[in-house]
Amino acid sequence: MNKTTMMKQALVILTVALTVAAFLGCRPEVRAPVVGRNDPHDRQQIHFNDDEIRRDTAVGAPIVKRDLNGLLYITVPVRSAINKTLYVDYRVTFFDKTSQVLSQTGWFTKTLEANTPDQITVNSYDKQAEQFQVDFRYAR
Repeated sequence: MNKTTMMKQALVILTVALTVAAFLGCRPEVRAPVVGRNDPHDRQQIHFNDDEIRRDTAVGAPIVKRDLNGLLYITVPVRSAINKTLYVDYRVTFFDKTSQVLSQTGWFTKTLEANTPDQITVNSYDKQAEQFQVDFRYAR
């Protein structure tokens, strides 16, 4: 084989390789969807948006009752656990027996006097309410 023939073969091989590479590189890549991580923590009835408000408050066990119309009422004992008046926001989400959201209140502001027991009371607007979640944050 002479040098010219070898150069032609090398050129053909290079052209084919570049064509295949260009074709493969131009295909639109279908990326896998981004999926959420499994949360190892169960939903609780009382949540705080950060450790500071959790440390600064004391919350008792929720008291749950139904009225004669079947509406769910929850009362949560809460107080400032420090020697300061606190201004906190809270909201309540009500769920049905399959954990589907029935309703969620807006944010309410509550003033907690220093070391003084207090409470919040909220009721559902749907007889199907079976579960609830109360979220606390510092007032905004």
